[in-house]
Amino acid sequence: MRPGSHRLRGDAALRARPRPGPHPRSGAPLAGAHGAYALIELASARPDADTRAEMEAALAATLEAGIVEDATVGASEAQNRALWRLREAMPEAQKRAGASIKHDVSVPLSSLPAFLSEATAACEAAMPGIRVCAFGHFGDGNIHFNLSQPPGMARETFLAEWGRFNRIVHDIVHARGGSIAAEHGVGLLKRAELERYGDPVGLDLMRRLKTALDPDGILNPGKVVGEGAADPGR
Repeated sequence: MRPGSHRLRGDAALRARPRPGPHPRSGAPLAGAHGAYALIELASARPDADTRAEMEAALAATLEAGIVEDATVGASEAQNRALWRLREAMPEAQKRAGASIKHDVSVPLSSLPAFLSEATAACEAAMPGIRVCAFGHFGDGNIHFNLSQPPGMARETFLAEWGRFNRIVHDIVHARGGSIAAEHGVGLLKRAELERYGDPVGLDLMRRLKTALDPDGILNPGKVVGEGAADPGR
């Protein structure tokens, strides 16, 4: 048995999603509010595997140990799809919540809880009223650590702080041995950040490889390592 998928989101992320009913927590999968929610889908190559029974046994043990506060298991494909919709609706929910400053980062799994606590506290201290909407791929340490604008703040005013919050979040990621580029890569937007946090020797090697494989600079020009390719004769 293996996790076919493992997603994590905070309570603020769950509350930000579109709500199908009039009750403020209508459609929530569990009663009450919790600090974080994990969406886990199991798969197995064994034809005789009973993933539901194995999941229920694991949940019973973690509930008894106090690791998990509450849980639910999809009893049908319809219920499974409803649970997945909670995750898939996150991008649209963030748009409805206003402007968003986004971070696609990763940290070692052992550092994930501490990173979430530290980065949340740092961002909330830097701007009262900011709403942390953290969700992502818990199994590999990839978190979309997104920040929604405080209620009442102008969109343009909030987005003007993008660079400041990048520095706050990326400094914490770097200090914890993580990466400032995860699922969506470096591209153009994080090129300067890669120069700031990347290993100089590694960056030089990347430029040399780029020059060797693409001497005319026609493959994704300007992406990742920019135009300052290393001199292959050095």
